[in-house]
Amino acid sequence: MQKFKVPFKVLIITILLIITATAFTGCGQKEEVSKEQQITVTDLAGREVTLKAPVDKVILQYSGSGGGFITLLALEGKEAPKKIAGWDPGLKEYRYDMWQKFLEAIPELENIPDVGNIDKETFSVEKVVSLKPDVLILPLDLYRNAKEVVSKLEDAGIPTVVMDYHSETLENHTKSALLLGRILGKEKRAQEITDFYKEQVNKVYSRLEKIEKSKPAVYVECGSQGPSTYGNSYGNYMWGALTEQCGGTNIAKGKIENYGPLNPEYILKTNPDVIIITGSYWPKTPDSMRLGYIADPEESKNLLKNFTKRPGWENINAVKNNRVYSINHGLSREIWDFVPIQYLAKVFYPEEFKDLDPVDSFKEFHERFLPVDYSGVWMMSLTD
Repeated sequence: MQKFKVPFKVLIITILLIITATAFTGCGQKEEVSKEQQITVTDLAGREVTLKAPVDKVILQYSGSGGGFITLLALEGKEAPKKIAGWDPGLKEYRYDMWQKFLEAIPELENIPDVGNIDKETFSVEKVVSLKPDVLILPLDLYRNAKEVVSKLEDAGIPTVVMDYHSETLENHTKSALLLGRILGKEKRAQEITDFYKEQVNKVYSRLEKIEKSKPAVYVECGSQGPSTYGNSYGNYMWGALTEQCGGTNIAKGKIENYGPLNPEYILKTNPDVIIITGSYWPKTPDSMRLGYIADPEESKNLLKNFTKRPGWENINAVKNNRVYSINHGLSREIWDFVPIQYLAKVFYPEEFKDLDPVDSFKEFHERFLPVDYSGVWMMSLTD
């Protein structure tokens, strides 16, 4: 067999071409990995904000109360602490069961610096600046009272992006989650979460339009103070907004702008058809309503019964007809509020929504998006 000899010059040229092509390919790969760029987004306050994206570090407020932490956790999973430069202590103080559950799965949460609360005037601008974050994430209702803080941070080169889970609208919920996904560089994951969210809430909204029954009168109270003190009820805000959207008539609407306690005499006079006492885990108040990851069913039921023993409550229709319920307070203003939407609709119209199982929906959300397992008790009635 005759051997074919490659001329030396041709061999050298071929090797050089291969090296050049490899070099260009390597450059292309680096550019693809490095996606950092300046982007301009429109936040939920209607502001155009320019910032570096994807962001490496964020500052959070309202960590346990609709400030975007649960969405960030669903987006980032166990990597969430790497993205949080600092936050308020709200999750630990007001959602103790969530704090314990998340801390068990992600111990690094303990190391996130506490920068204080803007609404309690403990927020430290100096500490935030020293942490060198890329952005401050604020809920809309807090932003309205934080213009001075926002201005100081912007002077230091730290932009603010506003989200809104408190108005309880499908539009603002999805916009908020997609906005956070965009600035974190998790657009695909954010789309998956919002698609799931819309699918779950539309199981309610698509049916409500066809229901022609009279709406039940509903009283909602935050059970953080225990039975001896009347806790906050809600106007066209948070639980009040959810009540109306799920086909109930909120007895606090027009009496309270955002939140505050109703007069006990007014509650008796209005005689609601349904009573909802929200629960969480408030260790400082032993007789407060308790629900969440570490709640015990029997203990929670006894705590709920105690609220019905208030003076005059034995005459309220909701108590006489065993239509007294409880749901976790922390579910009302985050990307997982499809759970109370489903539960409230089922409570208000049991026949029309008898096939709907909000517990199963919540379990699926955990399986698909959260780095912890479902546990505990999140909703219940006196007859459960």
